[in-house]
Amino acid sequence: MPADQTTANWNDRSTQWVKAAPEGTSKNDAPNQTLIAFAGIRQGDHVLDMASGTGEPAISIALLVGPEGSVTATDATAAMLEAAEKRAANLGLKNISFLHCPMEEIDFEENRFDAATCRFGMMHARDPLAGLRRTHHALKPGGRAAFMVHGAAELNNLWSTVHTVVAEYFGHDNAASFARHYKYSLEGEPSAVFTEAGFTDVEETLTVTEMRYPAGEAFWRGPLTRGFSEDVAALDAAGSAELERILTDAFAVFLDGEGYVLQSSNRTTRGTK
Repeated sequence: MPADQTTANWNDRSTQWVKAAPEGTSKNDAPNQTLIAFAGIRQGDHVLDMASGTGEPAISIALLVGPEGSVTATDATAAMLEAAEKRAANLGLKNISFLHCPMEEIDFEENRFDAATCRFGMMHARDPLAGLRRTHHALKPGGRAAFMVHGAAELNNLWSTVHTVVAEYFGHDNAASFARHYKYSLEGEPSAVFTEAGFTDVEETLTVTEMRYPAGEAFWRGPLTRGFSEDVAALDAAGSAELERILTDAFAVFLDGEGYVLQSSNRTTRGTK
């Protein structure tokens, strides 16, 4: 996807992400804590967080590093950062600043940060290698970078099922969406980019989480509205009911008698300057 089209796409999608953003602390902090631990972030650290979106994991990092530390949160979409800034204000955080900038264009002085993080942004960057090289430059010697992407499609069956079924319903080709969402999802793919960017001691970890939902819960509505907001808004009542029925049928294979059992997976990679 060309750079200007990528920006326009996220500007359009940001409305749904902003609506779903928490007022303060994260609603799903587990991926944030995985990144924080993998990057070895400690109280007092100065951290660069890229593709922060509405504040993940920047808010959680700011709460950890405390007043002696700091977080610089960056994102290519201004509306997303505005939501993150509101969250920080609600929490009274004074140790976090915000920069509207894609990761491949960050321009910090050398040896500024102790650590760098990125949650689900690497695969959407126009030039991930350039972003990692600039990250490497901005880290102090011995500084650590930890980036998280999605695991393979078959280990993320909520997102994959919604985007397969709904794209077919609306007559969309979902190949590009899948390719972008699951870029770097296979073992060794993100490590290769880290190594090319100059990082050492590169390693990956795959986290697979079981997700349970009660029978009858329309748990797919979040990814549905975030991924297909314009299509869904154009449906009449009959069309909405039909789509709900199709999704209910599609997720029936994940029922175990008491509810739905699905999987989510994330691949986290770290390296040292």
